[in-house]
Amino acid sequence: MHTRLLPFLFMLLLIAASLVQCRKERFNEDSSASLEFSSDTVFFDTVFSTIGSTTQYLRVRNPYNESIRIDEIALVSGSASQFRINIDGLDGPVQEGIEILPNDSIYVFVEVTIDPQDATLPFIVEDQIRFRLNGNEQTVLLQAWGQNAFFHGGLNSCADPFSYIIETGTTEVWTNELPHVVYGIVAVDSGATLRINPGTQVYCHGKSGIYVYKGSIEIDGDLGAPVVFQGDRLESFYDDVPGQWGIQLDCPYETSMGPQIASIVRGGIWIFQSQGSSIEYAEIRNGNIGIQVDTTGVSYTGVNYSVDIRNTKVLNMAGIGLLAQGASISAQNLLIGNCSQQAAYLGIGGRYRFDNCTFANYGSDNSRQLPTFVLNNYYEDIYQNIQVREIYESRFNNCIMFGNNAFLTDFNEFLVDIDDGAPTNYSFRYCLVDTDESVEDDGLHFESMSNSQAPLLCNPAEGNFHLSSSGLLMAGTSVSVNNLPEDLDGTSWGSQVWKGCYAFDANSPCD
Repeated sequence: MHTRLLPFLFMLLLIAASLVQCRKERFNEDSSASLEFSSDTVFFDTVFSTIGSTTQYLRVRNPYNESIRIDEIALVSGSASQFRINIDGLDGPVQEGIEILPNDSIYVFVEVTIDPQDATLPFIVEDQIRFRLNGNEQTVLLQAWGQNAFFHGGLNSCADPFSYIIETGTTEVWTNELPHVVYGIVAVDSGATLRINPGTQVYCHGKSGIYVYKGSIEIDGDLGAPVVFQGDRLESFYDDVPGQWGIQLDCPYETSMGPQIASIVRGGIWIFQSQGSSIEYAEIRNGNIGIQVDTTGVSYTGVNYSVDIRNTKVLNMAGIGLLAQGASISAQNLLIGNCSQQAAYLGIGGRYRFDNCTFANYGSDNSRQLPTFVLNNYYEDIYQNIQVREIYESRFNNCIMFGNNAFLTDFNEFLVDIDDGAPTNYSFRYCLVDTDESVEDDGLHFESMSNSQAPLLCNPAEGNFHLSSSGLLMAGTSVSVNNLPEDLDGTSWGSQVWKGCYAFDANSPCD
């Protein structure tokens, strides 16, 4: 090489080096940019027997061909959180200006420390990690088991909906030694049994519940020791908040308008084609749908029913207390009250035997648009065709079907919605209802009915459904049709059976 070219080449190298050093790295500043995560939930399913700590990780990916700078990564609860985070070697709870190269990732390590003896903790401890990128905010949920309990379930999805399955041929028993917490959908498979002992407390997380698929559930509460189902929020504010739990799957799908969510909502206790479930002395509170029974295709003949419900309360549901679809149900001393939709919807035919049951909706906001009680025998299929189903030998004796919308114009709290295209074998005897339709004695469907007269209840808006008076309006049959010896409180009926699930107590009627 000619020696006179060396200074020139050296100068070019210096210029190139300076250009490289001065060039700024380009960052994606698009306000619609978003991060990708290895999971939308970091879940700690360890049951801690002592003060315990465990670590999980979350992968955070930059899906773009440019670098990104994350404005902030933070624990929403900050230093008060039970969780701790480490972001690519930097301890939280807040870090700013985190950079990720094109199509690269960082890792967020998450720890949690739980003292299961701490009764101030909720059963499921939650927090969120918040990510802010170009003004766009995303969150990832953090969850861990809290105080001592029996935990059932875990994460589920539309592709894998059951977080825990009681397998065919097995019987699982839930005792009352500790509370039981349901997370996700606990399934009882065909031929399996879930038995719940007296006095057991069952706490269900949001969107959680129990699905009985051709198996059986035996809820064996006792007088004074009921089995209680409720949400898992323990603060007093949630004592009377409806809609806290119940089976729900949120399934994403794509449309021409972009991603959408379809929610599948079912009962908190959802019983499908069961051959012999029973619910005795249970209290089911503050859910979406209390009990759902789907038994289309099950035999409607014989002395047995698919589900037998006795001495049970279903209160304060955001939707329906008892939803039956082609079901086979026997119920005695059943109280369903203050639901935001129907107390009971018995649809698409089926077979029912209800004795001394109270269906009473007295919600305080007066926004309810639907009747308290509905008996129906048809539905409209996806092709807009009406499908009619038979009602088999259904009997309703000494029941109350009423609510605080009873005296509104053109509103019925009691609705028998029948299509004559299928046989309808049903009768109501000595029931108190509200309807504009005739319920006069007809020798077929109605006998000794009381219509459009408010039941003499103590304070149903506040949850007291006892009888306030012994007036003849509340008298039922002279002898219990189903030979019930006691009411829901365990009080003897004596010679007089009253309407509803409670006998009249002359000494302290509203205590």
